[in-house]
Amino acid sequence: MATLTIKNEQQNAKFGFAFKNLADKNYNQKDENGNEVGGFNGIYTGLLQFNIDSLIAFWDCGLAHLVSKGRPTIKDIEEALEARIETDGDTEKLFKEAFREIDSSGFFKRDAKTFWKNLEMFKEMGKTDEEKAENAKGAQIMLEAKAELLDEETESTD
Repeated sequence: MATLTIKNEQQNAKFGFAFKNLADKNYNQKDENGNEVGGFNGIYTGLLQFNIDSLIAFWDCGLAHLVSKGRPTIKDIEEALEARIETDGDTEKLFKEAFREIDSSGFFKRDAKTFWKNLEMFKEMGKTDEEKAENAKGAQIMLEAKAELLDEETESTD
């Protein structure tokens, strides 16, 4: 379970409409065509890229359900993450916990499945063989990151 101690209180990330709504409001991204891809995709992709800002976004949205209970601020979350990184010695455990939780959550199960299905289709996109090879390479990097975060073995297509 993804847990974080904030101001001496253990907090658990929760996945539901509060997470989704805050993610869409604050962390939505646009693709190259200007289409909004959704906050979930932005956070999910960022975790796969080991982006520390995505870790902050994960916790910000994961604690959105605490609105009436004094939800921690971004500064509170950053301080808690810094303390955890100091204790753990790096960010690996934080990223693994966050990714595993969001990837396996019932609320986002369909979104995660769609993400990987779209990634498989992306591998074949491109007008030239060079573009297709670049897309396949990018997809492979994402698959390897997923395997690392889930402690799985992957086969390289190289």
